[in-house]
Amino acid sequence: MPASTNKTAAETPYLSPSELAVRWCCGRSSVDRIARKARFTRLCLGDGKNGMIRYLREEVIAYEASRSVVMQ
Repeated sequence: MPASTNKTAAETPYLSPSELAVRWCCGRSSVDRIARKARFTRLCLGDGKNGMIRYLREEVIAYEASRSVVMQ
């Protein structure tokens, strides 16, 4: 497999709710609530309870930047 098609998780344009829970040190239900309030674009793969949800990494990074507080 060529190196250009072998992407690591950090290079993908999507994040799973579980990855966000680890990134934000919170529970999955908190991720779902925050994503809903922030109106993240949801990519739904599959149907029903076995379907997967992914969020756009770019939107997550922009949200984090908008919530950052600089202490003086």
